[in-house]
Amino acid sequence: MPTTRVIDLSHHNTVPSSLQPARDAGVWGVIHKLTEGTGFTDSKVGARYFLARDAGLLWGVYHFIRPGKIEQQAEYFVGRADALEVADDDTLYVLDYEDAGVSLDDALTFMRRVEALTGRPPALYSGHVLKEALGGKPNAEISGYRLWLAQYSSAPTLPPGFDDYWLWQFSESGSVPGINPPVDVNAYDGDETDLRAEWSGGAPEPGPEPEAVVTVTIEAPPGVRVVVNTEESS
Repeated sequence: MPTTRVIDLSHHNTVPSSLQPARDAGVWGVIHKLTEGTGFTDSKVGARYFLARDAGLLWGVYHFIRPGKIEQQAEYFVGRADALEVADDDTLYVLDYEDAGVSLDDALTFMRRVEALTGRPPALYSGHVLKEALGGKPNAEISGYRLWLAQYSSAPTLPPGFDDYWLWQFSESGSVPGINPPVDVNAYDGDETDLRAEWSGGAPEPGPEPEAVVTVTIEAPPGVRVVVNTEESS
């Protein structure tokens, strides 16, 4: 079985006291349901945000998309994250695309709107619904997003147009310390430093500016020796 590095939770899960046992067991991040449609907000997201931060876990939120009012759903999703104070510059935003009544164009509309509102691209969670929506043909725009693939099998099968998955939800019946089973469990093919660097989807922090190099040209008449002394200042 793959190693669980990320878990996803909702109000259906029970966390008796802390997410520290999950962290101690090698979990690096948690993605929690925030909203669904234009009127549902998960009642436990605020408490889980605190528990995740307290345990030093990466934090993300997802929206379960439903047919209709697509841009309004995106605005509701981001607006609730801000209003409940469960998002910051390090938060991952995710579209949960499981409803076959939502078209591929609708999914793209949602993701474009979230990116416009947050300044960074969301990730895309889906499995067979995405594959069916693509109809066997790749879509360059959708495959530009990070794929969180849902497929419960020994090896994943990617949708057309995707070269790899970012996260792979390989089971919905996992066991994680500190959380009552069953738990959705996800693999990540990299180390924790890599995951932290790319988690939110934002631009990486700029490196230090290179030190300026000063070139001095000294012209001297024949027979004159030029000596230049340099000292480093602290």
